[in-house]
Amino acid sequence: MKFSLILATVNRDKEVKEFLTSISQQIYTNFEVIIVDQNNDNRVLKILPYFKKLDIKYIKSEKGLSKARNRGLKEAYGDIVGFPDDDCLYPKELLENINIFFKEHNYDILMGKTIDKETGGVVAGKNITKAQILKPSLILGSSTTLFIKRDKKNIVFDEYFGIGAKFNAEEENDLLFRLLKKGHIGYYIPDINYVYHPPSDLDYTNTIRAKQRAIGLGAFIAKHIYTKEGIIYFFKYNVLRPFLGTILYILRFDFVKSKYYFNRWLGIWQGFFKYLRVKYETDI
Repeated sequence: MKFSLILATVNRDKEVKEFLTSISQQIYTNFEVIIVDQNNDNRVLKILPYFKKLDIKYIKSEKGLSKARNRGLKEAYGDIVGFPDDDCLYPKELLENINIFFKEHNYDILMGKTIDKETGGVVAGKNITKAQILKPSLILGSSTTLFIKRDKKNIVFDEYFGIGAKFNAEEENDLLFRLLKKGHIGYYIPDINYVYHPPSDLDYTNTIRAKQRAIGLGAFIAKHIYTKEGIIYFFKYNVLRPFLGTILYILRFDFVKSKYYFNRWLGIWQGFFKYLRVKYETDI
């Protein structure tokens, strides 16, 4: 199988070079890298001569993560598409593992965990902890580990979600939710599908980032609130989890984490109502 790896990037060059270095060390070599550049300069182009042996397609796009990925999907010809972040690293055996899995199992989608290379701590996708079939009511993972068979015709990101859009997160989970609801079968397997990523989500002092990303989660819940899974997410995140986290860490006198979860809770509600308002005004 051939992989099409769609790398959307903005405001980074060193990290892009590090990712391309990691991908050039893959055991499995049947892949193309589609770089979707959203920079206003040539910083990424200057990197490419170092990687002449890689099959790289370079295209430009206006800013917005989902817009860039949709642009990249139009250029993809691989059997499987993946969506690495521009600051992640692939272990050298990753694509080999994914290829074997898809050949041996009849799944359309594969997802895993994103971890800190130094500590091994889970950076994103803490909602699932063990290998299992994906369900619309149990996702919330990270796009860095999302691999999808390209023959699924519904691989289109909602451009209202993702960095640079109205709602600054959850573009991958919205896509995954829609694919699973349409009957495509997915699997979560962290032991063979893991990607290294900086531990930004483990910084409990960054309440601004926590709130911004939570706005995306709230919007995601609002978009799907009329499904049974959307109602589950509503009670789990709008009502219970961040609120209980706030109370728990207050009782433990851990006011850093309590402030973090409180801001996350506020962000979820803000995103929830913002999506409903935008939907009413624009009929999205």
